[in-house]
Amino acid sequence: MLENDKIIEEFKKSLSITVKSIGKSNSIEINYVKETASINNKIINLTEPSLKSLKNDLNYIRADADSLALEIRFHKTDIHKRFLSNNDIINKIFEGIEKSRTEVKGSNIFKGIKNNIFNKHQADIESLDLKNKSKNEIIKAFRYVSYSELIEKKLEGKYSFYEKIVKEKLGDKYKEFFFKLKNNISNQEKFAEELQHFFTELNFYEDLK
Repeated sequence: MLENDKIIEEFKKSLSITVKSIGKSNSIEINYVKETASINNKIINLTEPSLKSLKNDLNYIRADADSLALEIRFHKTDIHKRFLSNNDIINKIFEGIEKSRTEVKGSNIFKGIKNNIFNKHQADIESLDLKNKSKNEIIKAFRYVSYSELIEKKLEGKYSFYEKIVKEKLGDKYKEFFFKLKNNISNQEKFAEELQHFFTELNFYEDLK
């Protein structure tokens, strides 16, 4: 048991060092919790690993950490807040697409991260119980489709369900939407401006209430 505890603690120590390196900040605080991974400013909460999860889901755990570290490195909260609206659904879609931006920007730099995050999204999609086109499904759809389009690599399986939702919402603007976002992956402010422009043009602020 003590040997197992030592393995887990060594992994957590190594992961914390990696997160701070990717996030380019020694001020990042890393906690291990029972809940799913989350972020609050520079506090990263990672799911407490077990010997079983290290054996079966090692790269998934790393992908969670990689994604949050990239958010700290490439996402500016003050810019993000300027583009939020009174529409909660739009804000969640906006947040998901912005998260895709930081993941893809980081993946273009770190190839190991690219594989980890891509495989994590594939695993997440396959574990989902597909339902009707509810507002929650629309949020998930934009999250997964924006990631896949921006990384220029198609997810498989249940992904087609979400791709269909986004194509129906964007219509003939689908290709233009993602083309313009791709061109601004490195500039959060211009990326957000493009999103805001499309949401307005497509009347999302009224349709998605």
